[in-house]
Order: sequence, then structure tokens, then C-alpha cells
Amino acid sequence: MFGSIGFPEIIMIFVVVLLVFGPKKLPDFAKNFGKALREFRKTVNEAKSTIEEEIEKADVSEDIKNINQDIKDIDRDIKQISRFDLDMHTEDDNDQNSKRKKQ
Repeated sequence: MFGSIGFPEIIMIFVVVLLVFGPKKLPDFAKNFGKALREFRKTVNEAKSTIEEEIEKADVSEDIKNINQDIKDIDRDIKQISRFDLDMHTEDDNDQNSKRKKQ
């Protein structure tokens, strides 16, 4: 019924509460217990929501780190290509200059 608590355990708890608080105070006890249980559930749900939000933020921050690394890799590749292209043009210019000197 309530997780690992069975029906006999619930009856035993009810009898103990009845003996401790008496029949006159039992409705007030049940009312206060219900309020406390509602408040506890509300607090647990808020904590759960907060934890889920933080996990979501952590996942997003990990994605941002990955994207930043990808951008750095692309930047490095572009610089290498630019250097290679510049070197190729420099070699072509040198070849043309040497051909002109020979003529």
C-alpha cells in the first residue's frame, strides 16, 4: 500500500496514535498530520524541480564547452589553411621572380 508498509502495520500505527492522542484529539492530529504531509510533499517536489533544473543547466554548460572547443578547432583549421594558401602564393611569386631573372 505505502511502499514497504503493509495493512497490518498501518492498523498498528493507527492503534498507537489512538492510544497516545485519544479519540478526542485524533481528528486534530489527522488534520495536522495531513497538512504536514502536504507541506513535506511540496518541499520534496520543489527540491526535485531545483535538482532537475540544475542538471539541465549542467547539460547545457557541457554543450557550450563542446561548442567552444569545436569553434577553436575550426579556427585552428582555418589558420592552417590560410598559412598553407599564403605559403603557396609566396612560392608561386618566388618561382615567377626567379623565371623573370633567368630571362
